[in-house]
Amino acid sequence: MNYYYRGNLAVDMEPARSSSRSKRTVKIKPTLPAGEKLLYLFFILLVVAGVGFVGTRYAQISEYNHEIQNLKQEIKEQQETNASLQQKIEEMSSRERIEAVARELGMVPASGAVEVIGGQPKKTEAAKGNH
Repeated sequence: MNYYYRGNLAVDMEPARSSSRSKRTVKIKPTLPAGEKLLYLFFILLVVAGVGFVGTRYAQISEYNHEIQNLKQEIKEQQETNASLQQKIEEMSSRERIEAVARELGMVPASGAVEVIGGQPKKTEAAKGNH
């Protein structure tokens, strides 16, 4: 009962044909040959390695830049400290201060025993009396 198709009798009845179907073999070629796939894979790995190398170098450069900024700040602070210490040294080694401390300790200047190098000697009363 070829004409009876799932309960529908309004289906065209075709004469039964003997159809000879020939089998076709379809050969599906891969899209890319294996060698070309490997070449692309190698190229992608090379690009990823290059980007990774550049990224790590950039991170190192950023780290070095940060260290340089910290060192510059430390140098600036050290220079300020050195300047204040140098000013203190100049204050402490001034001739007037040394003479004042010597007088406080009870020392008296000897008129002929002091030689001043690099400066004008202070005129003392003993020196004024000799002239």
